[in-house]
Amino acid sequence: MLVSSIMQKPVVIQADANVKYALDKMRESGRRMLPVVDADGRVVGLFSTLSVIGHLVPDYIVSGDLDDIPYAPDFGLLRKHFDAVKDLPVSQLMVEPPFFIKPEESLLSAAAALVTHAMFDCVLVNDSDHRLVGIITSSDVLEQLRSMPKDASHAG
Repeated sequence: MLVSSIMQKPVVIQADANVKYALDKMRESGRRMLPVVDADGRVVGLFSTLSVIGHLVPDYIVSGDLDDIPYAPDFGLLRKHFDAVKDLPVSQLMVEPPFFIKPEESLLSAAAALVTHAMFDCVLVNDSDHRLVGIITSSDVLEQLRSMPKDASHAG
């Protein structure tokens, strides 16, 4: 089975879009991450809910310098930090893009890429011009395997 047969159409965001807009787009599309593309459709990064939260939690908490987190400032602090980042362009919060594969690669290649690059929970599919044409998540692979006839597992 080829990647092209299971990949989803990607929902993307431009690098200059603000964080609030990107989060709204994620909620509307049911995605936790969006590839960030340039004007030519080439991926320049990946924007995710985790990359936003990473900018909201103070460094002293992440580093372990605070011994007793239950007594740390709560959501008021997180909201203050969110207000500070919501108007920033996604390019300031994006991370490096995940692994790329080609549409003509196999389902096994997609599964291997997902395991190798697990922090992203997706691999991006690009064409010969390096433009984004699809996305595959671990859920896509598992759904394909679940719906595959048992006798297909013996095919080479």
